[in-house]
Amino acid sequence: MWRILSAPSGNISSPNFPGPYPYNIDCSWLIVVAEGSSVLLTFHHFELEYHANCDYDYIKIYNGIAEDEGNLLGIFCGDISPPQFTSSWNVMSIIFHSDRHVAYRGFSVGYRKDMCGGVLTGLSGVISSPGYPQEYSNNADCSWAIHVSNTSVVTLVFLDFQLENNEGCNFDFVAMFDGPTVTHRHLGKYCGADKPPNIVTTSNQLLVVFKSDFNIGGRGFKAYYYSGECQQVLSAVSGNFSSPHFPSIYPNNINCHWSMTLAAGYRIKLFFPVMDLEDRNSLSDECDYDYVAVYDGESQTDTLLGRWCGKEQPSSLVSKGNKMLVVLSTDRNEARKGFTASYLGVVPVNISCTRSEFTILIPQQSLPQLDRESIYLGNPTCAAQLTATSYKILAQFVNCGTAGQKYRNITVLVNKLYIDFSDGKQQNVQEYRVQCDALRKIASVSLISAEERRLEEQAQQTDNDSGGNTEEPEPVPHDLSDIVFISICVLAVILMVIAIVWLVLL
Repeated sequence: MWRILSAPSGNISSPNFPGPYPYNIDCSWLIVVAEGSSVLLTFHHFELEYHANCDYDYIKIYNGIAEDEGNLLGIFCGDISPPQFTSSWNVMSIIFHSDRHVAYRGFSVGYRKDMCGGVLTGLSGVISSPGYPQEYSNNADCSWAIHVSNTSVVTLVFLDFQLENNEGCNFDFVAMFDGPTVTHRHLGKYCGADKPPNIVTTSNQLLVVFKSDFNIGGRGFKAYYYSGECQQVLSAVSGNFSSPHFPSIYPNNINCHWSMTLAAGYRIKLFFPVMDLEDRNSLSDECDYDYVAVYDGESQTDTLLGRWCGKEQPSSLVSKGNKMLVVLSTDRNEARKGFTASYLGVVPVNISCTRSEFTILIPQQSLPQLDRESIYLGNPTCAAQLTATSYKILAQFVNCGTAGQKYRNITVLVNKLYIDFSDGKQQNVQEYRVQCDALRKIASVSLISAEERRLEEQAQQTDNDSGGNTEEPEPVPHDLSDIVFISICVLAVILMVIAIVWLVLL
């Protein structure tokens, strides 16, 4: 049975507190304060039965409605008091459970409506001046203490900023500190209408202070923060990432960014092996609730490549440049397993061909740490040569394992280019399919993904299991001029036979 608390402040305690709480009990409190404000929760006493996973007696705190595990802020037991919590909206839930054995004194906790400031512990969150985007109040004094996991740092990004302006920012201002108090290192003090730069801490805590004086205001500010679990900058030539807590459900009310930035000249190929988010809005048929969005660049102002939700799995995505941004946005309700993603840096490979050979060029600056032997066509004996600016492969069709294949009744010459990024700890070899229409002297190159490689190997295994009754690849011609000459001879013979038959008939 839920007990609903709607007063602007109050206290909650376990049954019989400060005496031992009863066995085998379940209690639930729903705190609802005025819309637009938040709930600040502070524990005064905490003493429950201890278990490593809090399986016996426990208290659960939810940022919103308790039915959705994506709103869970934490589960606690033992005698270490939970930290202060601030909800990200005007609802907070508390659930207390005890089992059939062992009882302690329980807990006492106070709550109050918190219009301005608070303690934020989520993976990401939003803070704004009182009344934003309406003009903030005079004589405001707000402090937000952001506390994320011990292995992470905090990044603060301002979306909008307009305060009273004056030299020195002594009237209205926002100030940031690299820790939980104003005694920690000062990260900046800002006023006026210019958005502050992104703020990054060196620890897992950030203090944001907003103050206004007795007159002249402004629209105020809006900013969001990320913890490291919810923000990654990826610069390796390939990598994997996933939604927070995957394969467990992701948190509600987060906005997470994964930014891929590779060397100049690269493009980025992105795959989503798993996608399991909240479904589309049944009325609008849009991803209005939880979604993954991908941008062709470094920010959300760049071209949107797509937005997905539910169990939709986009086909592979390729950037036009060397940067790509993935954003996970979730609302306050219903959370699922999330997603996994993999990306590959597509090396800038320039390829051309004649009637008898491939020429492959890769800029040195794109592969600054590779030996030339790590780049080869077909097999390691056909390794690249090093020029002043490029890795270069010049290969006759009769060498390096080039084979002929039929494609739309045209014989094309195909091979694989290998670029070996392995570092001794982990094998990482990229494969590129190269091909040439020698008759028209048209060459192309494409990256082979891990999934494509798996299907290719599967097809080869199927052919082997069926007894090897596969067509042999066509022999590679030494020179296509020989083919032209033979074709002309055959045509001449056919014409002579037709002429003889016609004369006999006459």
